[in-house]
Amino acid sequence: MIFTDQVIYQSSIKIPFRLIITQASLFNINRKMSPKITIKENYILVEPKEGIDLREIQQGVARLFYVEGIPEQNRIWVFREGPQTLSLDDLPKLRDVIKENYPEDARINKTAIVVESESQSSMAEAFTKIAQDLPQQFKVFSKLADAEAWVKK
Repeated sequence: MIFTDQVIYQSSIKIPFRLIITQASLFNINRKMSPKITIKENYILVEPKEGIDLREIQQGVARLFYVEGIPEQNRIWVFREGPQTLSLDDLPKLRDVIKENYPEDARINKTAIVVESESQSSMAEAFTKIAQDLPQQFKVFSKLADAEAWVKK
C-alpha cells in the first residue's frame, strides 16, 4: 500500500486528506464528487449523486459553510434512489461535522431532507432525532414541493 498526504483546493477551501492506493494503477480509485448545489431564490438545493454516501454529504456540508458566494439560506437536500453507504453509526458523525462547522452567526434555521425510498426515509428520520441539538430544524419529506413550502415559511 502507498500512503500520500494531499491537499485539495476548491475555491477558497483547503481540505487535507489521505490517499490510499492499494495497487499501482490510479484507475482503481473511485472518488466521490461533491453534490450539485443550486442557489434558488428562497433556498439552497443540494443534490447528491444517486444513493446516500457519508463522504459526499460531508463534502456538501463543507461547501455550504465555507465556499464564498453561497448565501446563508435554508437548504433542501434531495436524495435519489441508489446505493446507500451511510449507516446508522454514521449519523452522529454527520451531526458532529455540522455542529463543528456551523457558523455562530448563521441565519440558516431549516433544512429539508427529501427522500425517495422507505430505507432513506428511516435513515433521515433517525438523523432528525440525533440532530435535535443543532441550531437548525430538520424535517423529512417525500415530495420536493412540500419541502419547498416548508423552507419558505
